[in-house]
Amino acid sequence: MPKPNSQFVMSTELECLTSIRKGDSSVREWASRFFDVMATLAPALPAVSGIFNGYGRVYIDCGHMELALAECESPYLLARIVERQQSLVRQAVVKLQEEGIQLLLASNNHSGLLQAHCPIWGSHENHMTERHPSEFGEMILPFLTTRIYAGAGGIVYPSGQFLAAVRPIRMEMATGGGTTECRAIHSTAREEHHMGPDPQFYRYHQILGDGHRSQFNLALQFGATALALKAIFFDRKLRRALKQIAAFPPKDSWVALLRRLNVLASDGGPLCIDPLIPKTQQIYLDAAHRYANSLREVPDWIPGILRDWEQTLIALKQMNRPWLAARLDAFAKYEFYSAVLREMNLTWESLPDHPPAFNELALLDHSYHAFCSSQSVFNRLEKAGMLQHRIGPQINPGQEPEPYVPETQTRARARARFIRDHASRRSFVVDWSWIHDMENNRRQTIFNPFGEKYDDWKETPNDLIYLWPHHVYRIRSGGSP
Repeated sequence: MPKPNSQFVMSTELECLTSIRKGDSSVREWASRFFDVMATLAPALPAVSGIFNGYGRVYIDCGHMELALAECESPYLLARIVERQQSLVRQAVVKLQEEGIQLLLASNNHSGLLQAHCPIWGSHENHMTERHPSEFGEMILPFLTTRIYAGAGGIVYPSGQFLAAVRPIRMEMATGGGTTECRAIHSTAREEHHMGPDPQFYRYHQILGDGHRSQFNLALQFGATALALKAIFFDRKLRRALKQIAAFPPKDSWVALLRRLNVLASDGGPLCIDPLIPKTQQIYLDAAHRYANSLREVPDWIPGILRDWEQTLIALKQMNRPWLAARLDAFAKYEFYSAVLREMNLTWESLPDHPPAFNELALLDHSYHAFCSSQSVFNRLEKAGMLQHRIGPQINPGQEPEPYVPETQTRARARARFIRDHASRRSFVVDWSWIHDMENNRRQTIFNPFGEKYDDWKETPNDLIYLWPHHVYRIRSGGSP
């Protein structure tokens, strides 16, 4: 077994519920104006699709807005970067409203009622791994199947079941699969990387999680997953410990187990956590402790995540609803929806007999995740002092020690500095691992995830089509990144 290392890179892609008032404009029209406005709020340059700023890429994917956040080595920093990018998006939405364009964006994972065949999408997560994802499916499946804190909660119509997460409804396979169909719990659909022709690490693209408003929730999900992966790679005792749990299913039954564990309340009954969930998570947590103890230098975020993970498991075992509701989105929603039902003179048990109430709860779900609205359910709960989700003082865009450059130790700093220093040069096209100069037909790369500067400019002889909201260019490129 190789020697443990403390190298982490993680990022998220937030697919947003995106809605515009009928008749306002076409997707192309409002998207073009949106990106123009975003570019005035913080240094930005064109991307292969959408724009890049120091906090990541914002773009349109199949008609919806998507935020791909800059690479971070810490889950706590990732949660802060998400807030800053969403802050810029919110400012752009406000400016569009002043022009008469009403744009709604929410980080939830379904539209309308949560029922059969309704649209469901994921909030993806990316982790840098030492091994190819195809090699560790057996070891990560117990963790992912019991990782209920990756969910943001959902109410199934017409049964009234309350779920930990929305995304598991669309899982069809244990491993492999794709991103738009035949989705897998342990997905290997995105094995491409941004590290050049000879990578030493791989991209693990996970599609199982929901979108969060709680910073604690998002950081816990990414931090626990990052440490579970390290434990899989470097802890010898983990495999033996997992074998002690006899409840794990054969390969073709993981989806059924995932869906069963994902139900937190059914038939109007109380919230209930299957004992297999904290038991399995504790095994990975113990392995994560052993991994951390093996390091000569422990990254400063690891003790915090180990503490947050441990406290979450204790709260789940004890069903400490106030503690959970203050920090985890699914439990915050459950308590809020319970209060709403009481105002309607309904209970969870009577909910299935009152179909109109589902519509009200669905609208509240969208409101909870509407990060561009100061009057969202989440923001009102926070203002009322009912949430303890923040992981530190708020830092607004541009208030960093180096303005508009995130405090990460990854190549995202070099990218952010280039964008800041060349924001007026629209001839530059930015991607994760390269920058293309359309005027001079050259490209510079930064394949090292922890690189501090780009390689020298090199001429790029091959044709490449580049799409920007306003134009289509034909430029010279050195092939795909």
